Amino acid sequence: MHHLDPYRARTVLPLDREHSAGWQLKRYAILADDRAFSNEVAAAATAAAFDRLPEAGTLVDAAGNHGVGFQLIHFAETAVVSPVFHWQWGSVLAHIDQLRAPWEAPTRFDTGKTEVFGCVWEMEIVTFETRAWTSTMLSDHGTPPERLKAYLEKLAT
Repeated sequence: MHHLDPYRARTVLPLDREHSAGWQLKRYAILADDRAFSNEVAAAATAAAFDRLPEAGTLVDAAGNHGVGFQLIHFAETAVVSPVFHWQWGSVLAHIDQLRAPWEAPTRFDTGKTEVFGCVWEMEIVTFETRAWTSTMLSDHGTPPERLKAYLEKLAT
């Protein structure tokens, strides 16, 4: 792929949610044209995410994170890249440093480019997740646990 090739949509696979140490992560795989999904790589990316996330807060914590986020596992041309985002202070989307594994060792995730937020394919899911959070968690429909359930059930495709 040349860096200025015309945009083409990529396959997005909603994955099972993962829970660990108080965190709930929605997960998605993004597949470049020549890449296939791997459970082993996805599991390694999620383990790396849980290792790097801060201590999970609670849904009602107004001063910290809510223990809720989402992970993108992008099987890209040059590497497996996995940005991880989490919600805090009700309406703020935070992230940890980019996770990146080279194709020569696709389950060994190190820190990638810390200044990179994500590519256009990843940002499509970030946009979806932001709208899902706004329409559920920041609505007045139900209790916070009911709204969280609704948020966790909304998945990008």
